[in-house]
Amino acid sequence: MFDFVRSSEFLYLSIFLAGVVLRGIPELLVSWYPIGYETITYYAPAVLSFYGRSLLDVFVGAFRHGLLFYVLMWLVANVSGAHAFLVLKVAGPLLYGFLAFSFLVFLRHGLKLDWKMAFASALLLVFQVAALRESWDRFRNVLGLIFVFAALTALKSGSRFKWPFVACFAVLTVLSRDYVALVLFVAVLGFAVLERKNRVISLVSLVPAFAIFCVVNFPRQLWWNYVADGQYALGNYLWAVQDAFSIFAVCYLPLLPFVVKGFRRDRLFDPMVGFLLLGSFSVVLIPWFAVPGYQRWLILLVFPFSVYAVWGFERLRFFDKENFRRLAAVILVFAVIGVGYSTGVFSYVTPNNSWVPTSLVQSSIGWDQIDDVKGVLGWLDENALANSSLLSEERFYGWALIYLKRANNDIVVIGYSANSSPAPALEKALSDGFGCIYLVWYTDSSLEGFQLIYSHNSVSIFRYVQ
Repeated sequence: MFDFVRSSEFLYLSIFLAGVVLRGIPELLVSWYPIGYETITYYAPAVLSFYGRSLLDVFVGAFRHGLLFYVLMWLVANVSGAHAFLVLKVAGPLLYGFLAFSFLVFLRHGLKLDWKMAFASALLLVFQVAALRESWDRFRNVLGLIFVFAALTALKSGSRFKWPFVACFAVLTVLSRDYVALVLFVAVLGFAVLERKNRVISLVSLVPAFAIFCVVNFPRQLWWNYVADGQYALGNYLWAVQDAFSIFAVCYLPLLPFVVKGFRRDRLFDPMVGFLLLGSFSVVLIPWFAVPGYQRWLILLVFPFSVYAVWGFERLRFFDKENFRRLAAVILVFAVIGVGYSTGVFSYVTPNNSWVPTSLVQSSIGWDQIDDVKGVLGWLDENALANSSLLSEERFYGWALIYLKRANNDIVVIGYSANSSPAPALEKALSDGFGCIYLVWYTDSSLEGFQLIYSHNSVSIFRYVQ
């Protein structure tokens, strides 16, 4: 028994279970509904539609939107017959556990860290707010990242089959989440350039994945202008800059001293970190031609930062026998932060950013608002006129698709972006010729052109008055 506890198998199992348990706690705290914004907004309606559908139908519908994750969910849902909510509640913790496992394998066999450093880095990652936030509702990203670290481990191996493995894992990454694959492309090609060898075969190994990437993303805008909104340009820019730095501070301020101490040049990490920093802060430097989605790239910095931090521990000699208590104390501090954030018992995260929730025990709306939303949707089912539409902001969109029985039959649900005006959705509804246009929104709101017609506590149905 003692030999097993000291074995590598035990460490791999421990890091997997640490990820599963920590990510599973908020799912247990919420008895029925899956946590996460995108979970209920996008994943749950999709999985609910999978029962009885053919694999070919799912393949065609999801090819450009994270095909592999949806195929896995289709398979689990149809084989188990379990409710979509239960499928997603189990999927989140398992994906996080496998991500921690994959990251540990990469640290040990890719970066060649010794067991103490590799395990400390993986454990540190599991407790990071950024990593937990990624697992909160970015299931396709987490699945893609599992394959990213598998590919990077293969890249650094001495196996004669390494390039077929890299090619295979790259394809799986693209089929999981396209933009996560960009990190893998940059890391592999950048490493080959800096190593000054295997440049051609590196490129060839990525050709199948890159071809799929192009198909998935064509046509799609690959840059964003944050100062193109006329009179609101300066405000948009300043808000985005403040938001980017707020997310960075929330995710990395406690870790940053160790990251700075442990920073070192590395031929595998240099291209990856450079690319992630460009994606994170191009909005600050070149807002008229920025990489879209700075929030996404900021979160992914947690992986190299977890390695730099452990290199910082090494320089501070935390791994020396006489300094073990210091190492344990630092890990314990991050464990308390991670457990507090996961459970919602304690969190230093404030809502003053666009991406990181105050804790994991959240959905797209407050738990106390779910009955209100179900109540107004039930009323709409019984009272809405035929050939009507329902305008639904992103946070209510998934709930409308799930609990409005007439959704997309004779009541067409038209979604619009979070924290934005319903004007574009209204224009679409008007141009499509709907006889009656409804809106689901908060009771204490006053919306020009809309009249409140039914309320259920904090949530109401409004009707457009022409």
